[in-house]
Amino acid sequence: MTSETRLRLFVAIELPEAWTEALAVIQERMKRALAQDEAAADLRLRWVHPEAIHLTLKFIGEVAPERLTPIREQLARAVPELPGIALSLGRVGSFSERRAPRVIWAGVYSEQADALRNLAESIETWLAAAGVPRERRGFTAHLTLARLPEGLSGTQRRRAAEITAGVKVPEPPAFQIQGVSLMQSFLGPGGARYARLGRWPN
Repeated sequence: MTSETRLRLFVAIELPEAWTEALAVIQERMKRALAQDEAAADLRLRWVHPEAIHLTLKFIGEVAPERLTPIREQLARAVPELPGIALSLGRVGSFSERRAPRVIWAGVYSEQADALRNLAESIETWLAAAGVPRERRGFTAHLTLARLPEGLSGTQRRRAAEITAGVKVPEPPAFQIQGVSLMQSFLGPGGARYARLGRWPN
């Protein structure tokens, strides 16, 4: 089976427009801050288009089309009712590998953090019953803003992380999760495109 016939899937919470606009503001502030720093002015980060940013709960990866039905069935069991969890936009940070930052993100804060982790864990558990491997790392709520290219040195990566972490974060209104979506991504030269394949509870 070729990769073209497989479905690249993930489970996510879609963001309201106010959040998408706030994330665009953060990215513009980061770009300006980087441009004003002599050591970082020429760095070319791979920015995620604001409309393409989601709160990912579970990355499934590429699966055969016939596995779509059992995945849908298990998600219906994992999210039988509205989670009722309110989310707020948090601080900016980065994920590192061997102490060299590789991803710039905006955090997501909730006074119901345990409930959010439990939601992600429920999805992990039920999808495992559909043959989806469990994630080895624990769930960390974040919104990916940019990725740092492989060609950058560790010093350049750390400097980019330091600069972007200093930008002021807007405060869009908190929102309650209205559903959990199964998303399909289509990779292409212009960046990834997404289509929603289902939403729960439906």
